[in-house]
Amino acid sequence: MTIAAQYPSAYNVFVPNASATNNLIVDFARNPNDFSINKYIQVIKSEQNTGLYTKMTNEVCARYMNDGYGAAWAYGTERDKGYHNLESFKMEMYRTFRWQRSVTLDHDTIKQAAWNITDQYNRILAAQAMTARTEQVISVMTDPNNYAGVTGHVVDVSATEGLGFWDTSITADLWIKKAINMARTTIRKDTLGNVQSEDLVMVMGPDVAQALSESQEIVDYIKASPDALRQVEGKLGGGEYGLPTQLYGIPVIVEDCTIVTSPKGAPRATQFAFPAGTCAIVSRPGGLVGASGGPNFSTVVLFAKEEMTTESFDMPKDRYTQLSITEDYVAELVAPVSGVLLTNLLSTNAA
Repeated sequence: MTIAAQYPSAYNVFVPNASATNNLIVDFARNPNDFSINKYIQVIKSEQNTGLYTKMTNEVCARYMNDGYGAAWAYGTERDKGYHNLESFKMEMYRTFRWQRSVTLDHDTIKQAAWNITDQYNRILAAQAMTARTEQVISVMTDPNNYAGVTGHVVDVSATEGLGFWDTSITADLWIKKAINMARTTIRKDTLGNVQSEDLVMVMGPDVAQALSESQEIVDYIKASPDALRQVEGKLGGGEYGLPTQLYGIPVIVEDCTIVTSPKGAPRATQFAFPAGTCAIVSRPGGLVGASGGPNFSTVVLFAKEEMTTESFDMPKDRYTQLSITEDYVAELVAPVSGVLLTNLLSTNAA
């Protein structure tokens, strides 16, 4: 590269380097802890890459029999064997899949970089891994076929009596509130009250969040709130797109995970991972990490045999270092009765 002769100035008397920005690296690699996925799934450690989980019918404990307290037992007669109280179950299999993401850096590149380039690429690989994990979870959670065994857990609001498009809902309609209440009631009933409102979260993409915040029903909902001014001023914190952190008693999670759909070198094309015009109300009781064995009403579970194993392979002979992140997991919709998928929410997406 030939540099033309020039007169000295404040802009050309030094060699540009990263110290001017305190080695700040401008990239889009996100901290994995910031991904919204951690707010609506549970992770269960799997000792093997293939395992079973139990699905109970979950009816007997709430079945109203005879006088409501048990089988009547007349004096002097044989005790009832209680065979009618046996509960049915079935075993479901899961199988984890191993994924690895890597990058190779020449030794001279690592030595001469003005920043810690290996740390940067470890963050990039971690963000790539979390993006892939999020996309898999969303695919499982928003696939209507995964709710096929239960009735009323996939709701097309545009085709359901008493409901309508969320973006055109006004206070007199209350279509948003009615859909949320319908989902909440369905989950509570079909889990026999084991899943309560405090266990639920509402997951949506940015398109639905934006449409909700601009709908007249939600505008009036916020306006009537005693915290309306602080909400508008953004002083309540946590809410996105002008939405409250909770909507009709259920926390709102805006899943803004973005994926690049264009090949490397082609004009950049991106899209949100969460499908447009869709919202999932799911259960995530307890913390992020769940216990294996026993009943679990978390709608989506990530069975993980290995998570975020970071490795570095130095090859002195060839003078390069390979960085790698390995994971071994699978996402499963283990409790469809504890979730409701709401579809065709927006008039702009209607066929």
